[in-house]
Amino acid sequence: MATLKEMAEAHLLNVQREIQQLNERKAAIDQDIARLASYLDEGKKTLEEDIQVESPIPQSQTFLGDNYGK
Repeated sequence: MATLKEMAEAHLLNVQREIQQLNERKAAIDQDIARLASYLDEGKKTLEEDIQVESPIPQSQTFLGDNYGK
């Protein structure tokens, strides 16, 4: 039968392994966050560039033009 000291050591070893696994998961999550943040930034830049390239819609062609409701 295991002694109290052996059981405590086994428990602490399990805790240590769990901490290691959590740190590995944290690193993977941090990488995913960095990847997605980069993707988001690139998407915003692309969208801003596309908006600047497009010419504004003339007033007469807007959805609620001067003749709306007449």
